[in-house]
Amino acid sequence: MKHALIRYAVILFRLTRIYRVLCPFFRGKGVILAMHRVVQDTGRQRIDANSRIEISPKFLEALLGFFRTRGYEAVSMDGVFERLMEGSSGRPFVCFTLDDGYIDAYETVYPLFRRHGIPLTVYITTSFPDRKAVLWWYMLEDLILAGKDEVRIHVGGKSYSFPAGSPREKENAFNGIREIFMKIPQEDAPKVLTDTFSRLGISPEAYDSSQMEWKHIIEMSRDPLVNIGAHTVNHFNLRQLEPSRVRQEILDSKLVLEAKIGCPVDHFAYPFGSRLEAGPREFEMARACGFKTAVTMREGAVFPEHRSYTHCLPRIEITGRHQDLTLVDMRRCGVVSLFRNGLRQRVVTC
Repeated sequence: MKHALIRYAVILFRLTRIYRVLCPFFRGKGVILAMHRVVQDTGRQRIDANSRIEISPKFLEALLGFFRTRGYEAVSMDGVFERLMEGSSGRPFVCFTLDDGYIDAYETVYPLFRRHGIPLTVYITTSFPDRKAVLWWYMLEDLILAGKDEVRIHVGGKSYSFPAGSPREKENAFNGIREIFMKIPQEDAPKVLTDTFSRLGISPEAYDSSQMEWKHIIEMSRDPLVNIGAHTVNHFNLRQLEPSRVRQEILDSKLVLEAKIGCPVDHFAYPFGSRLEAGPREFEMARACGFKTAVTMREGAVFPEHRSYTHCLPRIEITGRHQDLTLVDMRRCGVVSLFRNGLRQRVVTC
C-alpha cells in the first residue's frame, strides 16, 4: 500500500510539477547523494540487482550540471559537518558520496570531479584494496548468464538447482541464491562463498581488477577535493554481529585507512544503511569510534536539526534504475522522502 501511494504521488507530482512550490519548505539545508558505481553500459544482458547500483558517466555529468544550475554549492562531508555545526544558512549544498571502493571511483569519477573542481567523498571497504573481498554478486551474475538453462550450486552441505533459461528465470535464480547466501553467518560468509564458487571454477581473484588498489586511494586522499571515509572492513550487515565485532568492523576500517593515507578519517558510511542494517547501537558505536559523521541510506534531505544527529545522516541514493533528472528534482525537494517517512517533514531521529 505504501509503495503504491509513493508511486502514484510521484506520477502526480511529475505531471503537475507542484512539488516545486513545496521545495523551499522541504529541501532543508541540502542533500547528500549516495552512489556506488559509474560505468558505461556495454549493452550486454545484466542482472537487475547489479545494474541498479550502476549509473552512466553521462548521467553523472548531467547530475553535476543539474545541481550547479539550481544554485547548489558542492561540498565534501567535511563541508557538511561544518555547515551543521556553524548553523550557516547560505546556498543549499549537495555532497556527492561514493561507496565501497570500485575502480571506477578512481578511473572515471575522480578525473571528472577534479576537472570540474567539485569535492567528492569516497567511503572505502578496506577488504577491497586488501584483496580479501568476495564480490559474489558479480560472480553469481556471470555464473547465471553463462548460457545454461539450469544453475546448480552447493552451499553449506546442501545442493540447490534453479531454472535459468529465460531472462525472468535468471532474475529469479539470482534472487533465490542471494537469499541462500544471506542466511550464511556473516563471519563465515567469505570462506563459504569462496569455497562455493571455487567448486564451480570461479575465483574471487578474477574480480580484483574491478576494485581500487591502495595506491589509488592514497593518491586521491592527497587531493584537497577528496574526503576518504570508512565503510567497515568486510561490508557485513552490522546488525547481525555481536557488539565487539561491530566495533572491530567500524574501528579497524578507520585505523587501517588512517595508517595507509596518513591523515584522519572522520566520516563513516554504514554498509547497506537501511533500518534493517543500521540502528541506534551502530550509530552510538560510530560516534564512540571517533567519527564526526556517519551516513545511512534512509532517504531525506539534511536539516538544521541534524546537528544533533550527525551519526545517522540521511542520503539520497542515485541508482541505475532511475537515471532521471525529474525524479532527482523531486527527491532533492524532499517530496519522495515525505511519503517514505510517513508524511514527516524531517528525518532527524536515530
